[in-house]
Amino acid sequence: MYIVVIGLGQVGRHVVRTLEWEKHDVVAVDSDPEAIRVIEDNHDVMTLLGYGASQRVLRDARVAEADLVVAVTDHDEVNLIAALAARQLGAKRAVARVQGNEWSGASGEELPVGVQYGLLGVDVVFNPRVLLAQELAKIAQSHSALEVLDLANDRIEVVQVELGQQGRMLRKPLAKLELPTGILVGAVVRDGRLFIPGGADVLLPEDRVYLIGLPERMMEAEDLFVHRHATSSVCIVGGGVIGESLARMLASSQIDVMLIERDPARAVRLAERLPTVTVVTGDGTQMELLKEQRVGSRGLFAAVTSEDEVNLMAGLLARRLGVDRTVCLVHRPDYGEIYRQLGIDIVVSPRTVASDHVLRHCRQHELQSLTVLEDGQAEILELVAHPEARIVGVPLRRLALPRGALLAAVLKGDTVIIPGGDDEVDASDTVVVLTTPAARASIARLFVRRSA
Repeated sequence: MYIVVIGLGQVGRHVVRTLEWEKHDVVAVDSDPEAIRVIEDNHDVMTLLGYGASQRVLRDARVAEADLVVAVTDHDEVNLIAALAARQLGAKRAVARVQGNEWSGASGEELPVGVQYGLLGVDVVFNPRVLLAQELAKIAQSHSALEVLDLANDRIEVVQVELGQQGRMLRKPLAKLELPTGILVGAVVRDGRLFIPGGADVLLPEDRVYLIGLPERMMEAEDLFVHRHATSSVCIVGGGVIGESLARMLASSQIDVMLIERDPARAVRLAERLPTVTVVTGDGTQMELLKEQRVGSRGLFAAVTSEDEVNLMAGLLARRLGVDRTVCLVHRPDYGEIYRQLGIDIVVSPRTVASDHVLRHCRQHELQSLTVLEDGQAEILELVAHPEARIVGVPLRRLALPRGALLAAVLKGDTVIIPGGDDEVDASDTVVVLTTPAARASIARLFVRRSA
């Protein structure tokens, strides 16, 4: 594919790096000479110095020939104008990132929207901060999840849980675990390494487990692995787009929400816009304030300010006060593992959310979506079976799937099947596959035409 990436911040650089590795033809555009220099020093892609919303720059980037234009600068209006202009100049598709509330689709009491299609003539407009808030809201409403992902138009759910030192699911072959119908153990993370388990593998204390299956059975499955109740009260530090969106979502679900905001003027505005949320003006890193507000009694504590140091310190203080689960926003995803080692339960990054969403639109037509797990150690693919594909009409047990791959679900119209060995994939079925990068090419070959 020929792809033009406009904006070379953290998200843009990550997208360029991934697209280069996948051997797409890429043009990287930015108005900052230093950003261009970094790309030229580290990547073998074409670059163009200039204002991404300029018609001249877009023409120089040959957007009329582009299969996809990705606009991810730090300015919402620039992204929208660049994407719209690219489409009018002939680009096949355009994706724009926005980060403020102004383009989130919310008004009055409505909840913000993370993804909008066709807004102002742009194919996809997405807000990673709202998407991240939506994920955190699902985590808060789960019994024990560290991560919650929705697939296949919300018909399949992926939940990550961490095992304790005791439990009836430990040290038993997976084939002997009595899981709810429609639920699979998709992947296990042990000592930082992810693997796709087989029936003979066992789970050990402190393993992180990815469960995949039907949403209506997921809470039941969570309770088998970790014994916690649904969160009834949440404390949020930071009243920016993420904090406000998360507070609004949780309050609409009848959860008791406290929001701590350092800026007095912003706190007043938040109190006016969120009448059912307790808004406290103060510093979320002050132990006395956290004690005074009885933060330790809360089921979930989420530090989502724009400053990584504030988020980490607030999360550690909340952990010391006894909060059940702590969430920290980190703007440099490479720090995530350090946060976890220090005791933070859940680490999230808007850059990762943005990058993953953009990359979903950079695939061939058989691949409807792609979700990355554990910084690329595994991927969840939604693949459509071509009528002449190798996988069509063959019992799954005869496919000889590569090691490191799991066919987790098959969607046949409105029906969702968690497949067994005797099930078959029909033409145009959508299949949810969990795979490691090493097995991905072998899986992809199953879904294209036999002559391909």
